[in-house]
Amino acid sequence: MAPFATAMVPSSHIFHFRKPTNLVFPIRCSTTASPALVSTRSKAANFDLMTYWASLMVQINQKLNEAIPVQYPPQIYEAMRYSVLAKGAKRAPPVMCIASCELFGGSRLSAFPTACALEMVSYIKQTL
Repeated sequence: MAPFATAMVPSSHIFHFRKPTNLVFPIRCSTTASPALVSTRSKAANFDLMTYWASLMVQINQKLNEAIPVQYPPQIYEAMRYSVLAKGAKRAPPVMCIASCELFGGSRLSAFPTACALEMVSYIKQTL
């Protein structure tokens, strides 16, 4: 019972926390831009959103086509494919999903299942 005796006796030093005294962080500034920053700026200047969006839409349509194969009963699957693969769809949720994945360093291929699921759910939400 001796090990528990010290835990049961209140003490003033148990809950006393010291404040760290050395919380000064040096600030370093550079007058010239780093090469990595310059290359990032040049990439951003050459980025074409319409080309990026169109290339993703082609890939998303292909993955959606693979995600909904024609099975039995074919009438139901054909109706699903007709709705999801409709021409003129903007595909905003899946494009943003894939772009977010790429922004944080992820692989485009790993984002496609989630992107397709988002497109299907957003389509259902819009039509109901």
